[in-house]
Amino acid sequence: MPEFASNIFMKFQLLALPTVALAFTDYSDKCTSDVPCAAIESISAPDFPTKQDYVLYSTSQSGDRLNKVNKKMDTSSNGGWQEIRVDLDTKFQTILGFGGALTDSAAININKLTPDLQNQLIDSYYTEGGIEYTVGRVPIASCDFSTEVYSYVEVEEDLELDSFDISVDSSDTTGNKLGLIQRVLKATANPISLFASPWAPPAWMTQTNSTVGNPSLRDEPEIYESWSKYFTKFFEAYRAAGVEFWGVTVQNEPAGNTGAWQDLKMSPEEQRDFVKNYLGPELRAFNPELKIMMHDDQRVHLKEWTDTILGDPDAAQYVDGVGIHWYSEVEDYVAWATKPFDKMNDVTAKYPDQFILATEACNGFIPIIDQGPKLGDWNRGERYGYDILHDLNAHAVGWTDWNIALDLEGGPNWAKNVVDAPILIDAEAGDAYYRNPMFYYLGHFSKFIKPGSVRVGCSSTAPFTQSPMEAACFLTPADMVVVVVLNRDITGHKYNVQVKGSDNFVNVDVDKHSIQTIVFPKP
Repeated sequence: MPEFASNIFMKFQLLALPTVALAFTDYSDKCTSDVPCAAIESISAPDFPTKQDYVLYSTSQSGDRLNKVNKKMDTSSNGGWQEIRVDLDTKFQTILGFGGALTDSAAININKLTPDLQNQLIDSYYTEGGIEYTVGRVPIASCDFSTEVYSYVEVEEDLELDSFDISVDSSDTTGNKLGLIQRVLKATANPISLFASPWAPPAWMTQTNSTVGNPSLRDEPEIYESWSKYFTKFFEAYRAAGVEFWGVTVQNEPAGNTGAWQDLKMSPEEQRDFVKNYLGPELRAFNPELKIMMHDDQRVHLKEWTDTILGDPDAAQYVDGVGIHWYSEVEDYVAWATKPFDKMNDVTAKYPDQFILATEACNGFIPIIDQGPKLGDWNRGERYGYDILHDLNAHAVGWTDWNIALDLEGGPNWAKNVVDAPILIDAEAGDAYYRNPMFYYLGHFSKFIKPGSVRVGCSSTAPFTQSPMEAACFLTPADMVVVVVLNRDITGHKYNVQVKGSDNFVNVDVDKHSIQTIVFPKP
């Protein structure tokens, strides 16, 4: 197909409904004890004998999986129509990192694998032979990705929380979720920024004595105080178990969900008042270093929520950042119309002292037409690549996947709200797990854009007949330039990368439906 026609086809494809997939082929990698999935080769000093050397990692529908190639720059461009120019003098947000949620379901599934495969899976995410996650999300008590509803205070009207107990997090009910978190922290050489999120308080704290159907807190000062203390109790209990947290979100999806699983509904005004009068003072008194994130909900709500909460100085003094989800944008299928990334840019422009963190995303959440796992679906990997890259270019400091591992049915989930995950486990046999394309797309960011990296200027251009390459550029704390380039087109292309002020070019032939990460020393 001619390049011009290919470009038009791609743009049409991006407007398509979720039922239209690029392919129905299974592109997953099966990992067993006998045939383990390959370790991902890391970068070392010998990769760069000169400043003209670079490393190229590729993942493609045609077969590459974070494949590493050492190459040397050229003194002239390859004449490719797409050009990426890196401006190291123009700097934006500092990166926190990338990761996924350590849920009950993830722990239950991982525990069903053989001990050898458990270690392999954890290494795949958290070690140098894997994609080196540096962020983790932990639900406070149960969520839909649990096997039952529970809280840490089951004694009704225990306002002082004397019966607070997290022992369930070390039990079979949660798959020993606490133990999984401890294993992850022990396995990695990188610091992990853990943040916690509540789905619901104990049922007796709500107006309906239930945690489903989008309940609200009982409108009583003693309930607000007790719910605030519940947070402190949680962090104290986990600290005693050797687990420290970097941050917390005030409430998962406070604007409400379908009502089929746990939630605590809050209006922007209610969250503002809860933060400034109760939770903010409580956490600052007992966990002063903890980062407090408001919202933790869909990007479509950003303006109303940030203006209400951050526009109030008494509330804003307690808020460090804004958490966002991607679901209401229908996995960015309609981004051309809803402008989710413009919403993020607007928040940063208006409230520059607040960071934005993508706190949850997954594929397979749309009921009936696109729900549950699709083993090896390439299109779902591309959606991850698209959202991560564009969130970063819209000032996000990181990106957090939902469950790090689910079974082949997309659970367990007591509410039957099954979804997909980057790693799926054969929980019945316990002798295999599968890396989906989503795993590799995530790795193109998480493995190379280290915490403390800074996003830098990154202009991508092309003639009228072509779409520019989708790209994001970073400078790491080790003075390495990282450029991530996404090609969602049905054909390959030539493109080149040049740093402003340098005479050298990185010349690349990119395959169709692929993602590449380029790493080289700062000139």
